[in-house]
Amino acid sequence: MKRFFKVVYSLDLSLQIVAGLGLAFMMVVTVIDVVMRALGRPIIGAIELICFSGAIVVGFAIPYSSWMKAHVYVDMLEEKLSQKVQFFFKVVTRLIGILLFLFISYNFILYGLSLKNSGEVSAGLKIPYYPITFGLAVSCFMESLTLFTDLLKLFQGETHE
Repeated sequence: MKRFFKVVYSLDLSLQIVAGLGLAFMMVVTVIDVVMRALGRPIIGAIELICFSGAIVVGFAIPYSSWMKAHVYVDMLEEKLSQKVQFFFKVVTRLIGILLFLFISYNFILYGLSLKNSGEVSAGLKIPYYPITFGLAVSCFMESLTLFTDLLKLFQGETHE
């Protein structure tokens, strides 16, 4: 079980690193574009690059953020409930999250296949959309695995809220 947790953590961390590199890329492109615009030579397609990078940054950061419990957690109501009811809510929310992210991942795959078959590309740089869509599908699948590991930890008695 520990090995499974370690693999999921490593994959989440890898996606987080890609998200961080994407954020750094966005900053560099933005700064260079601003400077080049001042010189009268803006970067063609800078907005497309930043939009694609933004999708990667947000999408790829979700699994690791979930693993680290870095998201907003409101527990005003939950803390008033008994331990059994709290455990029940945690299990139910993890199960709903797993199903939701599996559903999103599946639909990203369908959408990516549709984009690939249609040959749709961005307007300026002619970058195909489908690789980003497939990357987001992988990220959503990893979020499902992350929530599954969290569920397993709950049943093992580990708490990290």
